[in-house]
Amino acid sequence: MVTQNIHSQTGEAVDSDDTDKSTFSSAGSTEPQSSPTEPLTDSAVLNTSESGSQTITDGGGTAADTDGSDGENPGGMTKGVADLLGNPKKAMIKVSIPVMIALFFESIYNLVDTFWVAGLGAEALAAVGLAFPFFIALMAIATGIGVGAGSAVSRAIGSKDKKSADKFATHAIIFAVIMSFISWLAVPLMEPIFMLMGADASLAAVTAGYMNPFIFCSFSIFLLNVGNSLLNSEGNSRKTMFATIVGAVLNMILDPIFIFDWGLGLGVNGAAYASVLSFSVSTAMIMYWLLIQKKTYVTIRFKGFRFEWPIIRDIIIVGIPAMVSQLTMSISTVLLNAIVLNVGGTDGAAIYSTGWRIISIGIMPMMGLATGVTTMSGVSFGGRDIKKLKSIYYFGIQIGLVLEVLIAAGVFIFADPIAGIFATGESAYLQADIAEFLQIMCLIFLFLPANILTSSMLQGLKMGPSALVLTLIRAFVFEVPIAYLLGVYMGMGLPGVFIGALAGDFIVMVISFIFGNYVIHNLMKLYRKPVIDTHDSTKM
Repeated sequence: MVTQNIHSQTGEAVDSDDTDKSTFSSAGSTEPQSSPTEPLTDSAVLNTSESGSQTITDGGGTAADTDGSDGENPGGMTKGVADLLGNPKKAMIKVSIPVMIALFFESIYNLVDTFWVAGLGAEALAAVGLAFPFFIALMAIATGIGVGAGSAVSRAIGSKDKKSADKFATHAIIFAVIMSFISWLAVPLMEPIFMLMGADASLAAVTAGYMNPFIFCSFSIFLLNVGNSLLNSEGNSRKTMFATIVGAVLNMILDPIFIFDWGLGLGVNGAAYASVLSFSVSTAMIMYWLLIQKKTYVTIRFKGFRFEWPIIRDIIIVGIPAMVSQLTMSISTVLLNAIVLNVGGTDGAAIYSTGWRIISIGIMPMMGLATGVTTMSGVSFGGRDIKKLKSIYYFGIQIGLVLEVLIAAGVFIFADPIAGIFATGESAYLQADIAEFLQIMCLIFLFLPANILTSSMLQGLKMGPSALVLTLIRAFVFEVPIAYLLGVYMGMGLPGVFIGALAGDFIVMVISFIFGNYVIHNLMKLYRKPVIDTHDSTKM
């Protein structure tokens, strides 16, 4: 219902033990050099001093395993990968725009879904809102695996190591299948959890009935997210766009058929069944491209597969923090929902869930840019080109600010008619409150570029723990406490909750931008001499 290591530049395969090998030479230094395989620990970047600087050679790396063994992808190079290794700004735009379009369609589907569900009344809207953070939790696990593997693949592309890229992709697919079955254990826990959140017995039962189909068909969600991340990481985002659009359009067609009495008459549960079926179609398309057609850069090889710690380590060093980060946001959403229920009851939950779904469409451009920034940050770091990294980070924030200012202005001006589209039928009386939510929360768009793109850059650099810390600070130090302080303690009601959440995002925006610049500054010192690059990275 919503929306993401490198080894020797000579292309050597990953060792099965945990031994990391030096990849880059240091002129006049006997100190061990960092390799793209080695975890770039946060402390290594944050504690960099002048005396710790290194001189990097151009490496002269050649692609490993480029003969495309087994007949797949002869030459080991695709147009998407060639783009990633070319002009960085153009490459980031080429990756980002298809993702933006895909997420736009996904957001439209979410809005259409909300429109149909709104006709069922406040209880149905509240059920979708209460289930949302748990759906996000399910997505977080899938996204964590995908972001970790995608980041690793992009760094492998930067260091020209196809064999390792293939191993990252294969591990990610197998992890996705394993975790989807483990997620089934959550099914009997759903209804009791919703009651603990403050829902009455009726609302808890409706919410559990809506959520359980997603859990039962989690294999589609897991494989879809992992497959999308792998394709995006190799610059093949047009395929993910096509699969997402097909799924979103199918979902919009199936929703009313599954929900209303003139069709299958399944009520709010029908919305879940329609989504699951649509996810499955998109998943089948992605798996066809990766596993059957095999014209992608990465090659999935199950024959002779065995788990390898260096591969697992490079996936989880980014994947687990990304997973925990999304889970953290889910927990913070649960807490905000609890505060909203305390202040505004079922109507408050309906206002919050409906309003946030509308706001989510304005977040999609940033999520598309985030994919481009993560991919290109990984490629830049894999090639040890920190100038390129800096260029990508600033360019992404500049583009993001322009887009989000325009979106914020539009939402503020047209808040009432937008709210009227979704406050229909039995929910029509909520229109004014939803419009007020939109006029307050549209300011969040201005804080997104620095917040989201700093975390995306850190993921590309294998600095997942630092990205996680920013999320934890946002959710539990500022956002939730300030929302409670203003909404409950100071008696400001729902507007106080929304303003408190905004205040937390603003504070973390400032922290994120300062920290992002600090990391880039230290990397410039650590890798003082940039990798020789034949393209002009200053031109679009």
